[in-house]
Amino acid sequence: MAQPAGFDRDIGYLMPFLDRVTAAAETLPDATAREELKRLMADEKARWARIQQLLGGAAGKGTGTPSNAPQLARARADEINREQPRQAGLTVGSLKRQS
Repeated sequence: MAQPAGFDRDIGYLMPFLDRVTAAAETLPDATAREELKRLMADEKARWARIQQLLGGAAGKGTGTPSNAPQLARARADEINREQPRQAGLTVGSLKRQS
C-alpha cells in the first residue's frame, strides 16, 4: 500500500521533528507542562501513524456522531455569543482605517 507521491518525504521530516519536540519536553522545568507536552506528542505521533496508514490504503474506522452533537454545538455557540465581543475575541465594526 503506497502513499500518494510526496508524503513519504514529508512524513520522513515530520516524525523526527515530533521526536525532537518530545525530547525538548524533558528539559521543561515545570513537571506538569513536561508531562502534558509528552502526552500531547504521544497522541500526535499516534494520529500521524494512523494518517500514514490511511494514506497507504488502510480501511477507515467509522465513528458515529452522537445524536446530541448539534444541540451541544448550538449551546456552545449561544454561550460564546452571550459574552461581550471583547471577551470572545470578536471584532465589532469596520477594519478599514478611518481617514
